Amino acid sequence: MNWDHVKVFLALAEKGSLTAASEQLGLSPPTISRHISRLEHLLDVRLFSRRHDGYQLTTSGTDLVPVALEMQSAAARFSRQAGALLNERKARVRLASGFWFSRLITERMGVFHAQHPDIEIELVTGHAIADLERGDADISIRNKRPLEGDLVMRKLADASFAVYGSVKYVADNPRALGEERYQTCDWIVGGHSLERLASQVWLRQKLQREPILKCSQTLQFLDAAKSGIGLTLLPNVIGDREPSLVQASRPVSMGNDEIWLVVHEHMKNAPTVRAVINWLVPLFRSLHT
Repeated sequence: MNWDHVKVFLALAEKGSLTAASEQLGLSPPTISRHISRLEHLLDVRLFSRRHDGYQLTTSGTDLVPVALEMQSAAARFSRQAGALLNERKARVRLASGFWFSRLITERMGVFHAQHPDIEIELVTGHAIADLERGDADISIRNKRPLEGDLVMRKLADASFAVYGSVKYVADNPRALGEERYQTCDWIVGGHSLERLASQVWLRQKLQREPILKCSQTLQFLDAAKSGIGLTLLPNVIGDREPSLVQASRPVSMGNDEIWLVVHEHMKNAPTVRAVINWLVPLFRSLHT
C-alpha cells in the first residue's frame, strides 16, 4: 500500500474535485487522477463516481474514509516524531510561507545565519497552507488563524494591500491615482492558478477592462509593475519598500489582514524551532515600523 495514494484519496474525498485537491496537495490534476486509478486497481474496487460536477465517493469509498483517516493520523505522528529527531540531529527547521512572506524572509536570512550558523532552514513556499498536523512543516506563516488542531499561534502583524505602479507610469497616467484607474489604466493580474486569491477576487470585481498581463506567480506582479507597463495590487510591506513604485491607492482590506505564526504543540519547545521563532517575531513586527 502506497501512503501517497491514500493521502490523495482523502484530499479528493474532502474536496470533491481534481482542481481543489490539486491546490491542497500541490500536485497536478492528472497526477491526482493517476493516484486514484492506481489505488482503485490495487483494491479492485471503485472509490469514486466520476460526474460532470466532480468526484463523489461510492459506498465502498465512504467505508474506507475512517480507516484512511487513521492512517493519516498515524503518518502525521510518525512525521512529527521523525522531524523532532531530525531537528536534534541536523538542526534543520522547515518553515512554510506564502510567496510574499518568503521574499521578506529570504531578504533577511543573512542576519539569522550570522546568529545561528548551525541551523539550516528549509523554506517551503506555496499558496496552500501547510498542514502542521501532517508534518508538512515545523513552522507556518499564514494569513488565516487556524481554528482547530494542537497548534500554538502568535499574531505577528497586520497586513493590507494597495494599488502600485512605477513612478513613470503613474506620472504618465494621472488617472492611476483615482477610481477611474479601473476603467482607464493597464493592469497586471493573476492568471488561472491565482484566481482564488482574495486579492485577485477583489481586483476582478473592480476591473472594467481586460488586463495587459496575466501572471502565474505573485512575485511576477512586482517585477512587471517595476518595468512600467501598468498597475497591480501588492501587499504594502512589499510595495512600500520599492523606491521605483508609487502607492496609487489607500490601503485595501481583503478580510484576512492578520499575519500569524503557527507551530505544532509538539514542536514549540525544540531549541532550533524556538530560535527561528525568536528571529521571526521581531522581523515581522519591524516591517510595520
